[in-house]
Parts: sequence; structure tokens; C-alpha cells
Amino acid sequence: MRISGYKCFDYIHRTAYKFNSHLMLLKVTEANPKLLKSNNIHKGLSTCRCALSISNKVSKKAVLRNQIRRSLHQHLRKRFESKTEYKRKWILISLKPASINKTILELQIECDKLLTKAGFNYD
Repeated sequence: MRISGYKCFDYIHRTAYKFNSHLMLLKVTEANPKLLKSNNIHKGLSTCRCALSISNKVSKKAVLRNQIRRSLHQHLRKRFESKTEYKRKWILISLKPASINKTILELQIECDKLLTKAGFNYD
């Protein structure tokens, strides 16, 4: 479900549609499984793939950034795991420094709002 590798991130930055809020930036693009590492190509189209970018400006503590990343990945996994209509999509979420004092729940709600704005229906 995760995206890794600089080629994938470069592709997302070049081709994605952007959706902004005051807490985060959402980028959505069509999947390109050729950019995945060879052992992940067969998994490349099984589900929507997501990546999170959390800079040091959000928190200087790596532990806190990793907690946010894990909780948002789990949230996204619940949203997209069984949705086959989004299997050809890649998503990148970048948190903005304004999200410094927000709770995980507030970030998840904001993420849902951006996903809805981007046209993802997961009800």
C-alpha cells in the first residue's frame, strides 16, 4: 500500500493533481507500476498506494512524526483496502507546519475532507 523510491515520488510531483487545505497538501495521480521495484510490480495494481511526507517543521521529534505517519497510513488503509475502483491511483499527502498542534483525529478528519474534495468516495 505504500509508495517508495525517488522515481515514484518524482513522477507524483510532476503529474499529480493538487488539493490544498491549511493543514496538508494532497496529490493524486494515475499509477505507474513500471516505476515500482521489480518485486512489487505484481502488487502495484492491487490497491490504491499512498505516501506521507512529514517534515521537521511539523515536529523535530522523529518519534512523533513516525506516530503521525503510522496512524495516517492505518487510516488510509481502512479507507482504500477493499476499494478496487481506486487501485490505479497513487496518493501523496504532505503535512504543513500548521499541523504542529493538531491531534491525530483532527488530521484524519482533514485528510477525509481532502479525499472527498479529490473525488474519493469510501462510504
